[in-house]
Amino acid sequence: MRVAAFVLALLLTSGAAAANPIAGFFYYEEPKPPVGGDCGAIAAAIGPEATWYGEFIGNYVDDFTDSKSAYSARGCFKSETACWAFLHTALTYVGRGELVHMYCRQGVRSY
Repeated sequence: MRVAAFVLALLLTSGAAAANPIAGFFYYEEPKPPVGGDCGAIAAAIGPEATWYGEFIGNYVDDFTDSKSAYSARGCFKSETACWAFLHTALTYVGRGELVHMYCRQGVRSY
């Protein structure tokens, strides 16, 4: 009797979860691609020689449809660490897709 009363109290206090216990189970949020910095603004602020340029080229695979599409991202950064963090975010974004090319370089680049 005590167990039944406890279960009933638990269900009554949980509110919305009791109405639909699998409400968030099928929730899917599309991964967001990384955003690179504005090359012109960063080069103007710290100088083109100090600006880090990052580029990523790969293939994105949609996990639900298994469709593959080309993906590229590029941007400028104030530090090497920020550049590599951007590239690793891009690598995470493509998931099980292929990596074709990625690099970070410091110095003058035609923006």
